[in-house]
This record gives sequence, C-alpha cells and structure tokens, in this order.
Amino acid sequence: MPFFIKRILFLLVILGINLKITSQNITETDSLTHKSFQELTDLFYVNKPDSLKAVIYAKAVFKKAIKEKDTLRMLTGKYYLADILNNEAIYLNFCDSLINLTKNYPTKNYPSILHYKKSTFYIHKGENSKALKEITQGKQTLIKNDSLKHLLLIQLALIESSIGELEKALTHYKKAYFFAKQKKYFKLKHGRFSTLPLNIASVYNKLNKDDSAYFYINEGIELYKEIKDSLSLGYSLYMLGRLEAKRKNYEESIKSYKKSIPTIINDENYKILIGIYIKVAILYDSINSPQESLKFHLKADSLYSLRKFHAPMLEKTYSHLYKLNKKSNNLKKQLLYLNKLLEVKEFKLKEKSKISKTLSEKYDIPNLLSEKKKIIKKLETEVLKSRRNRIIYISLLVLSLALIGNQIKRKRTFKKRFLSLVNQKEPTVERETQTIIQTTNKHELSDKTVDIIMRGLEAFEKNTDFLNSKINLQLLADRLETNTSYLSKVINQYKKNSFSNYINQLRIEYTVEKLKNDTLWRKYTIKALANEVGFKNSESFSKAFYKFTGIKPSYFIKELDKVETD
Repeated sequence: MPFFIKRILFLLVILGINLKITSQNITETDSLTHKSFQELTDLFYVNKPDSLKAVIYAKAVFKKAIKEKDTLRMLTGKYYLADILNNEAIYLNFCDSLINLTKNYPTKNYPSILHYKKSTFYIHKGENSKALKEITQGKQTLIKNDSLKHLLLIQLALIESSIGELEKALTHYKKAYFFAKQKKYFKLKHGRFSTLPLNIASVYNKLNKDDSAYFYINEGIELYKEIKDSLSLGYSLYMLGRLEAKRKNYEESIKSYKKSIPTIINDENYKILIGIYIKVAILYDSINSPQESLKFHLKADSLYSLRKFHAPMLEKTYSHLYKLNKKSNNLKKQLLYLNKLLEVKEFKLKEKSKISKTLSEKYDIPNLLSEKKKIIKKLETEVLKSRRNRIIYISLLVLSLALIGNQIKRKRTFKKRFLSLVNQKEPTVERETQTIIQTTNKHELSDKTVDIIMRGLEAFEKNTDFLNSKINLQLLADRLETNTSYLSKVINQYKKNSFSNYINQLRIEYTVEKLKNDTLWRKYTIKALANEVGFKNSESFSKAFYKFTGIKPSYFIKELDKVETD
C-alpha cells in the first residue's frame, strides 16, 4: 500500500479520537492544553497525592497529545491515568487498540514501538514472561528501524540478566552499547540508551568481574554529570552501593544506597526500591544494627503489600521476619510471614517456568508447607478455646489435610518413577542400526552416509566416549569423518533428539546403570558423579538427571540404599 494512503488512514484514526473528545462538554482540562508537556508532567507528579487533581493533569496530557497528533504522548497520558487510578487496563487496552489499528499497515515505528512500550510496562512490574512475549512481537513487526531494534535488544537483555543468563545479556547489552556510541546517542541524552553503562556494570557485577563493573559505572557517572542526567546518576549510586557491598565496605555501601533512594522513589521503580530496602537491611545486620535492619525489612514488606511488585530478594525479608517472630513465639505473625514467603517463592517458580522449560523442581516449598502445618496445629490449640473460632479451625484443618494429601501424592509419584528406573533393563536411547536405511530419509542424505554415521554413533555409545566432558558436535563430527550439519540431521531424525539432549541422555542412562550396579558410585558426591560422566558442574548434572528420570539423583541414591538394606 502506498505511503500516503497509510498516512491518511493513520490521520483518520487520530481525527476520530479528536472528534470524540471535542464533542464532549468543555472541561477544566481544556484550559490546560496550552501548557507544555513537561509542565503538565511536573504538575501531575506534584499533585499525585491528590488523585482528583492528578487525574485532571493526566487527561490534559492526553488531550494535548491528541490535539498535536502525538501518539507516544497519548500513551504517556493513558499511562498517567492508569497509574493514578490504579487500573493498568486503561494503558494496556489503549496500547492494544493502537496495535490493532496499525498491525495491518506497519510502518517504521508502528506497531513495534507499542510492543516495546508494553514490554517496558511489564518489566517494571516484574512480569518477565509477558514482557518477553511483547519483545518477540515487537521484533516480528519491526521494519528498518535500527534504534528500535536495539531498544528491544536491551529489553531482552534485562530479562536474561534477571533469570541468570548473564553471558547472553552481556552480549546483547554490548551490541546496543556500541550501536549507541556509534550514533552518539549518549551525548544526546537519548533516553533508554543512556542507561547502558549501568546495565553493563550490573552484569559484570553479577559475573564477579569487579574491575569491569567499576570501569562502566565510572564511565556512566562522568556521562550523566556531563549531560545532567540526575535520574541515571541516582541509579549509578545504587550500582555503586552494590559494588561497595561486594568489597565489604558496608557503611559506604549503605550511604550510596540511601543516596539513591530519592531517585528510585521519584522514578517509581518499586521493584528496585524493594531490593534496596532489603540490601540495606542485610548490610545493617552485617554491622550489628538489628533495629535498623528490621526497619528496612519492614519497609520492604510494606512496599510489597502496597504495590505487589515482586523482587528476587523478598525471600530474604520474609525468611528473616518469619525467623524473628518464631524466636519470639508470635504464632500469628509467623503464619503471616510464612504465607508471604510461600507467595513470593511460588511466583518466582511460576515466572521462571514460563521462561525456561529446563527449570528443575524445588524442594523447599514442600518443606515450608510442612512447617506451615506445624504452625497451624499450634494455632488449632488456641482457636479451640473459643467457639467463635471453630470455623477457622475447621478451615485450617481442611487446608492441612489437602497439603498432606498433596505431599503423599508427590512421594508416590517419585516412588513410582524410582521403581520404573530400577526395573528398567535397557536404556531408552535407540541404538539399532540395521533398520535405519529403511526409514524415510527426511533430510535427503544418502543411505550410505546415514549408515556410516549411525555405525559411528553405535561405536561412540559402546565405547562410552560421551563421558568426555569436552565432547561437542564439531569434535564428534571430526571423529566420524563427516560434517556437523549431517551429524546433527542424523541425530535429530534417528535419535529423535538434539545433540545436547542426546549426549546428556546417554550420560544419565550410564549414571543410572552404574548407580544400580556399583555400590561404590553411591558413595560419590553429586559433584563427583557429575565429573565422572562429563558434566561441567553438579547443577547441570542434577537438572539433566531430573529431566530424563523425573527424580533427583540424591533421591535415587537414597532409595537404592533403602532397597539394598531391605
């Protein structure tokens, strides 16, 4: 479709919105549209404690944006309204309506920039799975816009960093960083790009590369002073607090964190603000200031209860408050904080499972549920003293029985999987080669090539070469005198697996057989077992073991020993 027709359609949409607004009675907001957007924004935040006034200024931003045909500032107006009315649907529905209007006639900015805006909204709320969906849709609808392409890359890196995929996050941050430097976006105070030194410093900090982290944080501080970016400067102090804490300069760390708090509050970044409160609380514990520590833990609890923004460190706060009240034998508060601890842990597991399918099952939640059962039993003795509380007693009892039933069901499931493994006589990976040639060749490889590769794989499996921790697709291809493409296709088609899953399954099946038949192996640590069968660390070994067997290696060994004893 010609560009001018797209433009006419878009203007008609804006005109339609404008006619709807102007057809209404003149209100107080109409007289405010002569003010600049910055003035209206300042008035909105100044009057935020008075929601009625704040709504007027938010509507004025929206009306002025319609008048000036500024779509992005329309979004800002809707965001302010959603914020002050505590109704996120106002903002999200408006985004969706614009996406629906523009998706069939995509331009350089639309609808990709709308998906970018929605991803930012979800990231601030800690809903990474929803943000990831918007990033993907933004990339799919992108048309020749390098700036927006790299902004979406930054969003992706933020999520990767939050779930521990640090090397990926660093790669994506660096791409955006060099792009912004080349375009000189830093000097222009180009919004989201100016935060890149901070983002990169944060990842290096998590990777324990402190020198690199200091390099980028200092570069950021100099940049933000030069361009007078007080917001990013405040976040730099937050980052500096993290680095000082790692160097065990606890008091300096507390000072930096506290200096950053006004900036974070002003930016309404509640997820990071909760994290700061918790970090400061932990630091006060480190310098033996329990009262100050408690004060900041309670600040974190209060902010979470008010805003429901999830932060990774909330577990530490609720674990601390739970233990504190357990020590003082305050049963009601024990139950309160234990419920909150369960809530944040369950949210964390659900959110991670949406992003990473390989997330291993956690065992601490059943333990917490067991602890919860004990507390409920103690409460039962108290509520029985009053007839008025008998209904509560019955409800708690039913809940306890449900939890116990759930635990019994889980134990039976694990036991069933264990018995299945013990009784299994042969590994599940197919190793027959004689019937391979008769199978339909989906990748158009010659039968001879397939036969050679399959026989090579048979020898590879029989010689247990998969136990070599250095084995990879290229190395195995070289050994079989083929190329990685052919080898990958044969493994995908005939082994019904990717290369990494094929290798890991062989290793796990080997481990299972050794543990069943060699009592010495059962005395090994998980780390030693991982090393024996070619895994780089115990964590990756445990995840793979659970993936292919449905149970943890420690559980399998424990049950084998029980069978041996019986």
